[in-house]
Amino acid sequence: MKTLLTMMARLALGPLYVFRPMASRYRYKKIVNCPESDQPAEILVDASGPRKKPLSIRNCSLWPTKKGCTQSCLK
Repeated sequence: MKTLLTMMARLALGPLYVFRPMASRYRYKKIVNCPESDQPAEILVDASGPRKKPLSIRNCSLWPTKKGCTQSCLK
């Protein structure tokens, strides 16, 4: 019975062990100067999409007030 539970746990947690580091490889933090407010901002860039898809920002330190920005700091 204990062996069965161990096998089930490995099957359930195995993909997390493999794919979690891969997800963090395509996200990185960067400090940029916001072109709209002319202030420094820390952004979290998501580059996990297909190569044809442009980079996108997952989080920004200025978003509480600038949520609908054009994300032109990536250009």
